[in-house]
Amino acid sequence: MKKKKKLIVPIFIPHEGCPYRCVFCSQVDITGTGYKADKIHVLKVLKTYLGPDFNASRTIKCEVAFYGGSFTGLLKERQKMLLSILRPFLNNGRVDSIRLSTHPLFIDSGRLDLLKDNGVKTIELGVQSTSEPVLEKSGRPCSKVDLFKSIYLIKERNFMLGLQLMLGLPGDDEKLFQSSVIDVINMKPNFVRLYPTLVLRHTALYSMYKKGLYTPWSLERTLKALKYAIKLFKQYEIPVIRVGVQPDKSLEENLVAGPFHPSLRYLVDCQLCLDLMVEKILSMTRIPKKILFRVPKKLLSVYIGNKRENINYIKGRFGFKEVTLRGEDFCREIQLVT
Repeated sequence: MKKKKKLIVPIFIPHEGCPYRCVFCSQVDITGTGYKADKIHVLKVLKTYLGPDFNASRTIKCEVAFYGGSFTGLLKERQKMLLSILRPFLNNGRVDSIRLSTHPLFIDSGRLDLLKDNGVKTIELGVQSTSEPVLEKSGRPCSKVDLFKSIYLIKERNFMLGLQLMLGLPGDDEKLFQSSVIDVINMKPNFVRLYPTLVLRHTALYSMYKKGLYTPWSLERTLKALKYAIKLFKQYEIPVIRVGVQPDKSLEENLVAGPFHPSLRYLVDCQLCLDLMVEKILSMTRIPKKILFRVPKKLLSVYIGNKRENINYIKGRFGFKEVTLRGEDFCREIQLVT
């Protein structure tokens, strides 16, 4: 049976339910929204994605996602109200499931039972870092004990678990970020998201930046750290479903500094593919003047590299006069031909 495509319907609840105001966070500037979601708004968003009669194709799996706040930190009645709006759509099959993001400190048995009874299947936790000093400096204190407790409760009830990490937070460095990656792997989530720290207007981090108390990571430093993380997550078969913040007009207008790139994942994947090509070349007993690789057709542009950087690097390092990459439909992994 052919797997259904997935449609994500985002409902933003900016800052709602958050126990702290993290130094890096300005949900209004990230999402471009400053309203409080109510029934009218939720139905309007559903119509935008499902059509005026809420009648999207049944071949598409529809999941409603509450983003931008800590859903389980909302008052219980507000949680019930938002979830109740979706109940008729769950019952008639127009919506297949619900996902939400929240803070680890707002996870307990009662809250999870409420979510389970109302069609929530996926919970994403904003871990950001497992270094307690980094979290303190970022205005987001949370102990490892509390984090592991929340994860245990989520898994006990068979929710899908997603974990979010940030790199480059105040006090963060490569070693601490790598430790966070290893900790997350040990938590065995179903998927992860990775975000570099950006300096946005209207945040405490912006004030720190202006006073010289915070220096954002460079793009090069960020790519190197992300490459390490993605490679390790792949080794442990944990999908990385998002790298970097979704670019939009509001974000671009309020971005002050930091390693922003609209195609951050692509840049990391290009570097990973370059490593694979270099590894193949180093395995050769002698270096010829020309070289040919077979690669999966859908990854051809990634192997070539951003602005042909991978091709140019290989030519410069090994002295090849000609480097050819041939994309093939039935090729599953890179093959060195000559």
